[in-house]
Amino acid sequence: MFHLILLALTVAAPATAPTSRPIRLADSGKSLYPIVVSAKATDAEQHDAEELAHFLREISGAPFQVKTVAASQAPGAPAILVGRDAAATIVARDELATLGQEGYILRTRGTQLAIVGGRPRGTLYGVYSLLEDYLGCRWFTPDVSRIPKRTTIELPALDRRFVPVLEYRSTDYPNSRDADWAVRNKINGNQTRLDAQRGGKVIYGPFVHTFNSILNPKDHFAAHPEYFSEVNGKRIGGRTQLCLTNPDVQRIAIDKVRQWMRSQPRATIFSVSQNDWHNYCTCKNCQKVIDAEGAPSGLYLRFVNKIADAIKDEFPHNAISTLAYQFTRKPPKITKPRPNVIVRLCDIECCFAHPLTVRADLDPRNAAFAEDLRRWHQISNRLYIWDYVINYAHAIMPFPNLYSLKPNINFFMDNGVKGIYEEADYFTKGGEFAELRTWIIAKTLWDPTYDTDRAIDEFLDGYYGAAAPALRRYIDLLHGKSKMDEVHFRIFDSPASPLFAEDVVQRAEALMTEAEKAVSDDAPLRHRVQVAHLPIQYVEITKLLRKLRDPAARTPTALATTKRLVGEFDAVAKKEGVTRISEGRSYADWLASVKKKLETE
Repeated sequence: MFHLILLALTVAAPATAPTSRPIRLADSGKSLYPIVVSAKATDAEQHDAEELAHFLREISGAPFQVKTVAASQAPGAPAILVGRDAAATIVARDELATLGQEGYILRTRGTQLAIVGGRPRGTLYGVYSLLEDYLGCRWFTPDVSRIPKRTTIELPALDRRFVPVLEYRSTDYPNSRDADWAVRNKINGNQTRLDAQRGGKVIYGPFVHTFNSILNPKDHFAAHPEYFSEVNGKRIGGRTQLCLTNPDVQRIAIDKVRQWMRSQPRATIFSVSQNDWHNYCTCKNCQKVIDAEGAPSGLYLRFVNKIADAIKDEFPHNAISTLAYQFTRKPPKITKPRPNVIVRLCDIECCFAHPLTVRADLDPRNAAFAEDLRRWHQISNRLYIWDYVINYAHAIMPFPNLYSLKPNINFFMDNGVKGIYEEADYFTKGGEFAELRTWIIAKTLWDPTYDTDRAIDEFLDGYYGAAAPALRRYIDLLHGKSKMDEVHFRIFDSPASPLFAEDVVQRAEALMTEAEKAVSDDAPLRHRVQVAHLPIQYVEITKLLRKLRDPAARTPTALATTKRLVGEFDAVAKKEGVTRISEGRSYADWLASVKKKLETE
């Protein structure tokens, strides 16, 4: 069913017949086509045209010029028409209305090429899709790209229409925030640095865990304990939630959300969501709602719905976002989210080494989450996912989830999900294969048919050069071990995982040594491979420190070996800019602890 839906979105019947002949944009290093934009073009459409000129020039050496015109170009003269006003004679307004904010059309007619999309980002995405899908451009990271060189640029006859399934595509690796990288790879999330020139982004007001921002117990608990959770018959002011049946709390929350919206006019999504711990209110009135709904989520959803109803007239284009997370993950029996409510369902309890749709006997937790997702889909108008793609206790450690990303994203879309946030190690550089995982995520969120092996291979080749074959075998080794031995991997697992058996670590180390040797004469590539080496070195250091707890194993040779490995690890980590070893621990603190354990008594 999913792939049929996607096909309907991406390939539409031609509204007008395209030319039957290819068109040649450049020949022998000379430009044959001007790039035309309307005088009424948006900032983003003007930027689109300039980006297209830049990359066509970089590919061919030809000086493509951007021409601004007062009206749409009449059919006939060769031209690349960028934006809806410039291409009005080729793409009609009623077609544009079907593209939303981000869909695009690439269409040739005679000797003209139209690149047109919805506003604000569709034309941008059309330009980059043309460069990527038809001319082979790749933007692997903010500082590593692959732009093919050819003196002649020729395109086939085109009539391509694409509308993305997801309205929100986000991750938060540090390397994903760069504005140019994000727009070229079609990430539009809140954490990016996208500006109006690059089509902007989906902006949240408060992002998550906002109850304390609505009513902080430090300021209000002493005078109004009834505003906060009653747990085991007692109102609590520390690590508390809100009492959601209290009418004053409801009134204060509505006023607070109105203030947020009035003060942040560019934001369109505002989070009203539980604090990041348990302790939901079980007072008599709250418990009565929970019992009727069969889950605390019903209590929370009723509260959020009232806020959504209160703000919808003043802010018809804004949405309230709330969580289905931990104690609110299970859907309610009665209440449904309002049309302007986004439910963000979180899979924090799951195994990420295996897809969520893995057989239930292999992973009951994944099966339980999958069932919750299906049930939320049945009642939700706008369902988002908060997914997890690294280990939060050991962010540098290997996390064998590369082959779960696409099946999970496909499963989400099959169940009506409209936005996905892939939470990563936002807190530091140097995360395990951060750049590769960002690449796979970006490719798959935009086009869920994108093949993972293709994504891995093209990235390894483009980013690691001659080290790619050894790194590919390293990835296959760890993922193969997880699959073959059915090793689960969750976001707080330790280096003691059976994934890191001694023979696996030894083989992984050998492959990393081979990879480094392959690029030993190229300093930038060597550093990238050394960063990729850090995860298995982290496991080795942890294992060696564990062995050194035994006085009999604490020999001078063992200490010297461990100190050498720690020194190598530290030199690369500092050069890369690693600042944290986990979400809750700084790199400096971890390193000091390691060095202390290596002190001789």
